[in-house]
Amino acid sequence: WGRRRFRARRAEYDQQVRERTAATKLQAMARRHAAVKRVDILRAHKVQRMTEAATVIRKFWLGAKMRKRHAAKLADFRSRVPHIITAQRHARGFMVRLRMWRQALRAEEELWAAMEIQRTWRGYLGRVRWEMVYEQVWARETAAARMQAHVRGWLARTKVRRMRRMIARAEFEHARLRFKSAQRLQALARGVSTRKATTRLFARKTQAATQIQRICRGVATRRRLWAQVVQLRATIIQAAARGFLLRTRRFRLIAKAICIQRTWRSARRRPPEVKEKAFAEMRRRKENAAIIQKAFRSRKEGKE
Repeated sequence: WGRRRFRARRAEYDQQVRERTAATKLQAMARRHAAVKRVDILRAHKVQRMTEAATVIRKFWLGAKMRKRHAAKLADFRSRVPHIITAQRHARGFMVRLRMWRQALRAEEELWAAMEIQRTWRGYLGRVRWEMVYEQVWARETAAARMQAHVRGWLARTKVRRMRRMIARAEFEHARLRFKSAQRLQALARGVSTRKATTRLFARKTQAATQIQRICRGVATRRRLWAQVVQLRATIIQAAARGFLLRTRRFRLIAKAICIQRTWRSARRRPPEVKEKAFAEMRRRKENAAIIQKAFRSRKEGKE
């Protein structure tokens, strides 16, 4: 019992040590993760501040550079003002001469365009009058031809439709007769095959049911016989076991009584000095056992 208790306490202690080790590892991993996140945040803030500072420095540098370039361009422009005025005078004279030439050319083109428009319009009116007359004649001829074609087509379609109806009615009657004949043949064939299949299935099911009943009845009979055999053998085993236990108990009882009698008689025959010595030896053994148990318990408590 003490060893089992020791093994149980040892297993509990090992479990606690494993749990503490796992908790320590989990805490270390969590703290490492938090530290990594904190360092990443600080690094991101630092990079952002450095980027903003670099942007501000670049803005001031570009502003100074642009101001210098603008001042240089203004100085260059002021030094070239007389040349610019001369270029403007020549350009304005060229533009005035070009505008006058374009106005004269436009007036000439407008005159030519008016004459061309008048010629085109008069030709268009003549063609329209001729086309209207030609359209009337062509429309009358086309209408007559279209009416003749429609009437001839209607007559032909009517004749063909009647012929098709007669042919279709005859084919339908023939097909209906063939369909009814096929239905009768299929019904006869299906009835024969269904009766054959039903007869075979009924015979198979009857045979299967008979076989299952025979097997079930055999199993039930064998189980009942086996239960009777088991009960009989159990009764025999119980009777033998009870007899053996009773004989063993009687034998042990007689042996213990004889042992007690012998011990008591030997104890009565021993002198008082031997009895006192044995009693002192028993007390010494009990005291030593108590000391060992106390030391073991103190050591175990110290380990825990």
